[in-house]
Amino acid sequence: MALSERLQDIRLVAFDLDGTLVTDTVFVWTTLHEHFGCDPLRRKQAHDDFFAGRITYARWFETDLALLRERNATRAGFLEALAKLRETPGATETLLLLRQRGYKLAVISGSIDLVIESFFGHIPFDHVLINQVHFDPLGHPVSGIPTEYDLEGKALGLGEVARREGLLVSQCAFVGDNTNDLAVMRQAGVSFGFNIKSPEVEKAVDVVIAKPDLREILPFFPGIAPKI
Repeated sequence: MALSERLQDIRLVAFDLDGTLVTDTVFVWTTLHEHFGCDPLRRKQAHDDFFAGRITYARWFETDLALLRERNATRAGFLEALAKLRETPGATETLLLLRQRGYKLAVISGSIDLVIESFFGHIPFDHVLINQVHFDPLGHPVSGIPTEYDLEGKALGLGEVARREGLLVSQCAFVGDNTNDLAVMRQAGVSFGFNIKSPEVEKAVDVVIAKPDLREILPFFPGIAPKI
């Protein structure tokens, strides 16, 4: 099916977060670890153990939190680190206009919920599939809920939000930037590469957005035609 026909069928637009809706970071976890001075060797070991299949994603998540706790990280410190980031140009306007034009909105990301709260608490997302970090009364990151929908699981996440909305995955678009988005990009009805970090992404997507302004996707989503 031609791209124009597939775009006409889109009902939901899902976004990656780090590097897509927010900039000046590639992965927020890396930003946090660097901000608090966490042990880089242990960070790399946990990363390598996950990708080698020696630990689960949940265990990797728990290790990240443990490393941050060792550095006396607090919610206030998290916010200080996040203050170094910026909302991607045009992000709020794009999200609100997509809502006005009738599209459902989703975030599918391996980032953390505090990023959404900090930058997009005013946006009425329909679905947010992301890691949740829980803080104790003193602000220490004591626990959380790891997402089931990061990396290869992002494709499952898109399938889940489609199911919740009674849609086909082919009726969902995805906007992302990096190789951890490849599985979901290949699953989506239409995929967009924005702030692309890898040649693999450029080859995989249907549309490459070269200008670093999210409003560049808006012409592809003029609105959902009413049913006759």
